[in-house]
Amino acid sequence: MKRSEQILRQHKVKVTPQRLAVYGVFNNGKCHLSAEEIFQKVKAQVPAISLGTVYAILENFTSKHLLNEIKIDFSRSLYERTDEDHHHFLCRLCRKVLDVEMPRCPVLDRKSVQGHAIENFQGYFYGVCKDCSSKKR
Repeated sequence: MKRSEQILRQHKVKVTPQRLAVYGVFNNGKCHLSAEEIFQKVKAQVPAISLGTVYAILENFTSKHLLNEIKIDFSRSLYERTDEDHHHFLCRLCRKVLDVEMPRCPVLDRKSVQGHAIENFQGYFYGVCKDCSSKKR
């Protein structure tokens, strides 16, 4: 909990029980969660929290680069911690979102393309995951 407080303060985010609970959801490794899933997890710790408050916290955290918003699935946004840059794969059958590790593109290292400053990049791949592929055989 102390580590989460330090991280929030470093990013100039006011520390509240609600914000700590939302950030704490992401302390257990890599995950891609919707606002509704985060709300359900946080509600056990902070019963008075509303879904609207969770959305406001997520917007704050993404603007402060504490979380990434993933828009790979057009029916919902997912959120993850901003530990390292990577791409995502969406299985069209089971709807799982998976991290894809690839060599970095040199353009991203330059943080510029054709004179335009790159602030963020997200690469999305769509198809059938290996689990669903093996079930089809």
